Amino acid sequence: MEPRADISPASGPAAILPLHDDVTSRSVRAAGWVAVSSIGNVVLSFAVFLVLARLLNPGEFGLVAVAVVFIDILLIVTRGGLPDLVVQTERLDAAFADTAFWVALASGCAYALALVLLSWPIAWLLRLPELQPVLAALAVTFVVSALGVIHEARLQRTFGFRSLAVRALAANLAGGSVAVVLALHGFGVWSLVVQRLLATSATTVLTWAAFPWLPGRRFDRGHARRQVAFGSRVFSTQLLLTLSIRSQEVIAAYFLSTADIGLLRLAWRCIDLVSQVAVIPLASVALPTYARLQGRPGELAAAFNGFVAMSAVLALPAFLGMAAVAPTLIPLLFGEQWRDAVPVVRILSLLGPEFVATSLLWTIFTASDRTRAALVLAAGQFGITILVAVATAPFGLSALVVGHVLRAYLFSPLVVIAAGRFVPVGNGRIAAALAPILACAALMACGILLVQDAVYLQLGERAGLAAVIVGGVLAYGALAAILLRDTLRRSLALILHRTAVARTSVPGIVPEPEASSSPKTGLGPTGRIAGGKA
Repeated sequence: MEPRADISPASGPAAILPLHDDVTSRSVRAAGWVAVSSIGNVVLSFAVFLVLARLLNPGEFGLVAVAVVFIDILLIVTRGGLPDLVVQTERLDAAFADTAFWVALASGCAYALALVLLSWPIAWLLRLPELQPVLAALAVTFVVSALGVIHEARLQRTFGFRSLAVRALAANLAGGSVAVVLALHGFGVWSLVVQRLLATSATTVLTWAAFPWLPGRRFDRGHARRQVAFGSRVFSTQLLLTLSIRSQEVIAAYFLSTADIGLLRLAWRCIDLVSQVAVIPLASVALPTYARLQGRPGELAAAFNGFVAMSAVLALPAFLGMAAVAPTLIPLLFGEQWRDAVPVVRILSLLGPEFVATSLLWTIFTASDRTRAALVLAAGQFGITILVAVATAPFGLSALVVGHVLRAYLFSPLVVIAAGRFVPVGNGRIAAALAPILACAALMACGILLVQDAVYLQLGERAGLAAVIVGGVLAYGALAAILLRDTLRRSLALILHRTAVARTSVPGIVPEPEASSSPKTGLGPTGRIAGGKA
């Protein structure tokens, strides 16, 4: 059963490409559902964490934390880039989809078996014998997840993010509820293992329900070779980008103390919290959006610039505002023992503009099938990150983090230049789009720094912090209404799907005319009428 028209058997295996404004508007609405899912999952995860933290001892939490490190990294390998290829492929036929499903399932089974076999030596090397059964049990998630990744990708092709968001929330709610019940009955570490297994299983089942496609028995070796080649480059790139951040913790463990590692991890969690709300939703819908616009580089660049502006409007004030109130916010949220994380949070918050731009930029390489270039760039970034971290870590945690921020701002322009070879994006355009937003956010943060001590003195820390945050939001809103009027108008137009207003002239965001598509006839690069279903 095919609930979405991403395959067109009547007229050949071609996906019909929508017009730019329709694609971008659908992307914005999809990002809203991703934001709902992200916020809901953050709140739910934090609530489950608080409950379980009172029921389980730190050793039990630490045991699963070690196991989850392996799972999270290997899940990148398990997906193998296949969902990205399914989303990116302009023409998706039945044989291609069937082959992708069986390749994903075979990979999941292989990695599950590998983790079970490696669970004994891993537990022996880490001197944690109780880790072996935990790893062996969690290996099942590879198979279960593989059963649903192609269904998830096909939902993404049709912008079915509402279904994905609702089902992710339901799955996590089910897993968290069962984990709490099991912990109350003394199952200890296994309550967290069951949570992970149940959430993954529920997600797969509900994804099948949302997209009830039954894969056929077809297996095309040509498709399989392309999928493995493309997927290996994508997952290698994703793995290197992930390791570029996580490697800091390994290097900090060698040069610094375990306390420094904890401070660094907490600071990154704070950055992640902002990104889950302001950056990840748009980054999640970037691939299907860019894929629909491949072959029309001007429109793809317009979508990218629009996403950057919309994300920055929320993310930059959140990053800089968090940096301003960090001396009060961090101890109140996590306890006085975490006060030393304040300077780390403040330094990492400076990554805001770079983080927004690059989070939405890397996907262009995948959508445009430039995965080799992305892999080379990711490898270069990883190598430079290691060198910078090794050079700065001996001087302390702050030096390590400053080095990471400087590396990001020096290397990211090279990524933009590489993307600019096949899509009209540039460092100057990105800087011009971000500059007024950054100015508003910086003015708001400076205002908070000037008044917060007096507010805390009058109202106390808790009430004062709430007052300062509300005041900062109002101040930023007033500045944005004055200085960011065009950006806000375009964002509102896209949200409301008002395409006439969406064509309002905004520097760096207006779609450029394309020789490969006719604005009069609506013909896409393949000669088909644009505007149909994905």
